[in-house]
Amino acid sequence: MRVRRNSQTLAITQEKSEAVGQNINSWLNDLDVEVVACYRAQDGEVELEPVIKYLFRSHIRVVIPVVRKQSMKFTLIEKNSKFVPGPFGIEEPTELDFVDPLKIDLVLAPLVAFSSEGQRLGRGGGYYDQMFIDNDKSVFVGVAYDFQLSDEFCSHAKDKPLDAVVTETGWRVFRSEKLVFDSRV
Repeated sequence: MRVRRNSQTLAITQEKSEAVGQNINSWLNDLDVEVVACYRAQDGEVELEPVIKYLFRSHIRVVIPVVRKQSMKFTLIEKNSKFVPGPFGIEEPTELDFVDPLKIDLVLAPLVAFSSEGQRLGRGGGYYDQMFIDNDKSVFVGVAYDFQLSDEFCSHAKDKPLDAVVTETGWRVFRSEKLVFDSRV
């Protein structure tokens, strides 16, 4: 999946990322959220810059993950934040302002693959799973391309299932009690 994700041209990645961003942003219009967890894309992942810009314009606080000592934490970013490569080559802000994960209303998580049952295959570190497995407050949404749908991987009891996944063609909702969608989704 990662090879296929990286084999897309820059133009295709941008086009699909823009479509994913439009799907997320149209849904955010109807939500009452204060803190949204995003990520800095790498390795062919869906770019969330259009979403982050929308969140800033909407005065919604944005946090992104950073890894320290084998655990993930979330730090606030601002419109004018400066970034440097972190331990895994993923950009992170030069100034860290950590936020309690229980204050995150919506988590937009990257993934390598997702299943038709709402399981998420990440990069194998288990960082998102460890952070959110017992967190029932945050809505946990995978961000992917359509081709990342696969039922050819196994999940484990300690894997955090997705509430939904959003792709360039729309939404797949797995646990609707946590999500409110209107007819546009």
